[in-house]
Amino acid sequence: MGLLQSNYRPVVTECETFVDCFYKLLSNASRLDIAVGYITADSLVELQEIVECNNLSQLNLIIGMHYLDKFTQIQYKAACRLNDYLRNRQKGEVRLVKPFKYHGKLYLYSNENGAFASIVGSNNLGSIVKDNNRIYETSYLIDSKEDTSKVQSFISKLSASSTANIADCEISEFRENNDVLGNLENVEKISHHEHALCLNSFTSTRFEIPIKDYDVAPRSSLNAFFGKGRETPNGLIQPRHWYESEIIVPKEIATSPGYPVSKTEESQFIVITDDGWKFSCKISGQNNKNFRSNGDLKILGKWLKGRLENAGVLEVGNPVTKETLDCYGRTSFSFIKTTIPNTWYLDFESKNENILKSLS
Repeated sequence: MGLLQSNYRPVVTECETFVDCFYKLLSNASRLDIAVGYITADSLVELQEIVECNNLSQLNLIIGMHYLDKFTQIQYKAACRLNDYLRNRQKGEVRLVKPFKYHGKLYLYSNENGAFASIVGSNNLGSIVKDNNRIYETSYLIDSKEDTSKVQSFISKLSASSTANIADCEISEFRENNDVLGNLENVEKISHHEHALCLNSFTSTRFEIPIKDYDVAPRSSLNAFFGKGRETPNGLIQPRHWYESEIIVPKEIATSPGYPVSKTEESQFIVITDDGWKFSCKISGQNNKNFRSNGDLKILGKWLKGRLENAGVLEVGNPVTKETLDCYGRTSFSFIKTTIPNTWYLDFESKNENILKSLS
């Protein structure tokens, strides 16, 4: 038993983090039951990968807030996808709380001997994804048989009395898609004035950075999620994050005059995006081939894949294919140097007129 803390500076404790405990317990579990208030689309696809890559024979998820509080379409499609995957393999299901908003957060671990541990606290499902949103959470690990049995009993009662499988719930109204980069540390939403100043500072130095599709890069670039997961010391395979991305730039572009050079002061720079975000990126690798967000590979991936998701051409869990990019109307993003010190501009606006109309 013990406290689980986020351990973000300056409040760093000796307590274990939720995400580390979540995965450590999974290595001894054959069944996982979860009842939470809110979910994220990327956490749902991570759950499916956990089942696929490990020995988890049963996963049951109760979502407590979204039936009455609404899903985004991206979240709903990801939840239905997970439900279909589990039901088709008789490995569990996804259920929604219908008569009220359930805001609890419970994680119950079981094996052939029954329930052996649970986590209770403030961590919604998005917490299983190592992220940098800097929301400080506190939870508690319970490993006593008596208290774990109480958690098990409550989840069973909640499921039986107040939920229905998501496939049997009529969902027709959705929230607007959230800004994918919202609430992330080291990512800033800039003002219209700052964006306008950037647009007026373009130089003639610009490059089109191609995005490799699934046929060319099935386990890298925007499809790194499909690469081999990371094996933890206890043998559990932890999936790569859905948004983890690093763009491999062709040598003829990366060695062109004016392109940032790896291991120099210009290799790290600020980017301002066409939709008004500001974050840090980095060029690294031999011949300057690696283009990534600085400090967190998910930021650039969230920006690029999030645009595809919000345009309706990419569903969470599916690869970024040539068809995906063709439907969006872009197979590259523009990388433009500005006169603002150490600042470049990224443009990934869709060239598909139908998508532009739907997002306007």
